Amino acid sequence: MVTEANTEGSVFQVVADTNISAIASQVESLTSSSSLSASTDTHTTADSEGPRPRSITLEKGTDGLGFSIVGGFGSPHGDLPIYVKTVFNKGAAAVDGRLKRGDQILSVNGESLQGVTHEQAVTILKKQKGTVMLDVLS
Repeated sequence: MVTEANTEGSVFQVVADTNISAIASQVESLTSSSSLSASTDTHTTADSEGPRPRSITLEKGTDGLGFSIVGGFGSPHGDLPIYVKTVFNKGAAAVDGRLKRGDQILSVNGESLQGVTHEQAVTILKKQKGTVMLDVLS
C-alpha cells in the first residue's frame, strides 16, 4: 500500500510496505555484522566491511528530498530504526547520488531519528528547507 503525503508538489512520499520484514531483516544483518564505534570519522579505509557512518548534504528543491522511508519506533514489525526504502528518480537524493536503499538515517540537520516513530520521522524530514544534512549509516 502506498500513501502519498505531498505538499509543494511531490515533496515526500510515505510508504507502508508489507515487505518491511524483508528490508528490516536485510538491514539488520548488515548492522549486526559490524558495530558503530563512538567515532564519527567518515574517512575509513576501503578495506573496512559493513555499514559506516557518513554525512550527506542535499539541497531540497521543488522536487523535494526524493526518497521514502520505512521503520520507526512502535512499527508493526517491532521497534526499528529509520531506513531509506526508495530513492526516487526526481529529487535531491537522485541528483546527489549517494543515498541508497537500506541506508539507516541517524539524524537530519542534527535532529536525531533514533527512537522516533515513523510519523515523527516523516514530520522531521518534511519540515526541512534548503540545505539538509543527513547523517546515515551506509
